[in-house]
Amino acid sequence: MSCLEHENLAAMLDVLVYENVLLAWSLERPDVYEVVLHDGENMMLTGEQVEMWVLGAFASYLAFIDHRRITPRILGG
Repeated sequence: MSCLEHENLAAMLDVLVYENVLLAWSLERPDVYEVVLHDGENMMLTGEQVEMWVLGAFASYLAFIDHRRITPRILGG
């Protein structure tokens, strides 16, 4: 992975699942991730692809929070 370690990527994916952005994710085999969207679409992505996708999804999620379009379930400090 270029800028995200596996643990950081997994944590971001877990937050997106917890916050109901994703339905599920799993590491199918080394460097191949399955991401399940709410419409039932499954995406099989390499580590590099999922890193780019997660950074974009996480940035969008944070922008929605910042613009008060959604309220996060995770309590902020």
